Amino acid sequence: MTYRLLRAATAMGFLAYEPSTELFSGTSMLDILHGESALSLKHYAQTIGSEVFWLPSLRLPDAVLRGSNYAEDALGCSPFEYFAEHERDARIFSSAMTELSTPLIAEAVPALDVADAQSVVDVGGADGAFVAALLERHAHLHGIVLDLPQVMAGVAEEADRRGLTDRMSGVAGDFFEHMPSADLYLLKFILHDWDDASCHRILSNIRRAMTPKSRLVIVEMSADAGTLEASLMDVAMMFAFTGQERDERHFESLLTAAGLTISRTQQLHQPYLLIEAKPA
Repeated sequence: MTYRLLRAATAMGFLAYEPSTELFSGTSMLDILHGESALSLKHYAQTIGSEVFWLPSLRLPDAVLRGSNYAEDALGCSPFEYFAEHERDARIFSSAMTELSTPLIAEAVPALDVADAQSVVDVGGADGAFVAALLERHAHLHGIVLDLPQVMAGVAEEADRRGLTDRMSGVAGDFFEHMPSADLYLLKFILHDWDDASCHRILSNIRRAMTPKSRLVIVEMSADAGTLEASLMDVAMMFAFTGQERDERHFESLLTAAGLTISRTQQLHQPYLLIEAKPA
């Protein structure tokens, strides 16, 4: 069975097989499963194979027929409630989101003009990789990561690793309930987890906390792109969470309903989109 598994990995390009020696060896594709790789997806692979995703995915045909997923039936609670009770899984999930974000953050950070900002809130920012990269580029900024209590240790580790403990901190909280005041808000891979009503609550909380000069930056996949990546992520949202991948008009309607208006958009590498909004 080990041989058959390695043979399948060879067919997928992760391994190479040398018939003369009957040995398997790793290819460059395998590097993404190593934690030390700059583009590691180790934790993402672990998350996708975990119970919180695997069990609800088994009910995908039923979810399509019913029009809502079976995540709570499979897990006994919502995925985020599951993470609240399983700290190890929560930390792996946070690391997975950071791994997915790494190339995107490198592209998005230089695209932001933060000259008029002093404070930044990374809303649901997991380990805080987005705000940390922004603080590294702009020494005048101070940032916080607003997220659940179980990921605060990861925020502290990220700040310490980057030498940002004096300018970056974590605040345990619920973005459905309270939002700190800031000049700039970051929302990366958050809205796609939630249905429209929940997105309205998140965006409305941000709007209430904003000053007239505050701005919001959203980074998400765009369904307009019609890519396989966005389509498969949309299916994952279908069986695991209550959200979806949205097109630009959908984002605009959510922002307008929350009292925000789009000031600019920028296409990142497909299928990702950067949307900047301000108070209407």
